[in-house]
Amino acid sequence: MNLSDLNHEIYLIITNEVDKKNASKLANLLLSEKLIPCVNFKNIESNFWWEGNINKSKEVQLMIKCKKENVNKVCNKIAEWHSYEIPEIIYFRVSANKTYHHWVNSI
Repeated sequence: MNLSDLNHEIYLIITNEVDKKNASKLANLLLSEKLIPCVNFKNIESNFWWEGNINKSKEVQLMIKCKKENVNKVCNKIAEWHSYEIPEIIYFRVSANKTYHHWVNSI
């Protein structure tokens, strides 16, 4: 594989949920509406400021892949269905190999 095979853009959206149940619920909503082709889960520990205190929490991180045309829809659905009052929604453009790019855009 050479570098020219990796210039196919998709988007990666990251959000954290309180637990696996809520993460799965959110992922299934996005998948069932065909807004995304794939999501990965990872158990993480977060440290953060909330209501004047430093907090520590175990969470489930969702790494969501989608095509450019669906980024706004996906972010809006996350904001609407997320269990947190202020959900983390971080997204950025990434490069993928040609075949993966094609698959992401086929959904």
